[in-house]
Amino acid sequence: MIFFRKLDEERQPPAANPEGLRERAAKAVLPEADKTAVDAELSRLANTDPSAAEYAISHAYVEFVLSLPWEGVTQDNLDLARAEAVLDEGHAGLGQIKDRILEHLASRTMRQSREAWILVVDDEPIARENLRHVLMREGYRVETAENGQTALERVRRFEFDLIVTDLKMDRMDGLQLLEQAKQVSPATRIIIVTGYATVDTAVRALKTGAAHYLPKPIDLDELRTSVRNILAQRDTGLASRSPILCFVGPPGVGKTSVGMAIATAMGRKFTRMSLADLRDDAELRGHRRTYVGALPGRVLGALRDLGVRNPVFMLDEVDKIGRDVKGDPAQALLEILDPEQNARFVDRYLEVPFDLS
Repeated sequence: MIFFRKLDEERQPPAANPEGLRERAAKAVLPEADKTAVDAELSRLANTDPSAAEYAISHAYVEFVLSLPWEGVTQDNLDLARAEAVLDEGHAGLGQIKDRILEHLASRTMRQSREAWILVVDDEPIARENLRHVLMREGYRVETAENGQTALERVRRFEFDLIVTDLKMDRMDGLQLLEQAKQVSPATRIIIVTGYATVDTAVRALKTGAAHYLPKPIDLDELRTSVRNILAQRDTGLASRSPILCFVGPPGVGKTSVGMAIATAMGRKFTRMSLADLRDDAELRGHRRTYVGALPGRVLGALRDLGVRNPVFMLDEVDKIGRDVKGDPAQALLEILDPEQNARFVDRYLEVPFDLS
């Protein structure tokens, strides 16, 4: 038995205009890896029959990537008096729990409001003092060191936010200081300045971990801009990483309502995900895009629906999580919660890192 399509039967139009997706992709602010992936899928769409299954797979993927909140965040309200009032309003008692929550909020406030500390390293006293004067006028706390060894001793005693160091110095040059300071304090950013700027030294400095490379004589406007941008990245990182709180107790004691109160106090959105009887790690990690029905994981799906990437995210009934031959959801949960891993969480459907920190 042979089936034929009617000659006058028109093909169903595609679900959306690929050019519309291309315009949205051009306007979207995406990480480089995601932009590359979207461009590849758009090129595949342009050369695929709209009636083919591959077209639907690529189209759904691009739609999902563009709908994720890559830059969408809500600004935190860290008014401790307001937070205390919100917690007290819906929860009588629970004094120790509310105190612990307020401690986390207070710690977050202190991290974001503390002044930036900069260490200036140069073996020329005049250059060293000039840089100190310029940076102090910008409102930074500045210390100085006359050589790399002295600077390294200070880095071991105190965690600076930024080091501005000359390249050519006696006893320990700027590149040696860069390598050793990164081992002692990986979070400290370093700017190399030199009157002997070459392409090779610039490449080596940046590969070793320098945040920026400036030639002498220093353009003070460029220095101010570079310092401001580098420290802004530090502030963004401090603001985006949130503590993970573990609530333990029987059903009905108010764990979810306390989570909702935290979201209200901070001005964030709230979402809850139950992990009861979760057995397939694809529920969290997503499905590979090998068939039309493949779906992303529930975590990224929830962030897409909320439209922000920093909600108060409550994972409920963690103790009831299961396991079978399809994978270990507990391992996926570790990747979501571990601060060393969740900044580059990879959903199998998305296939590129997404910051859950």
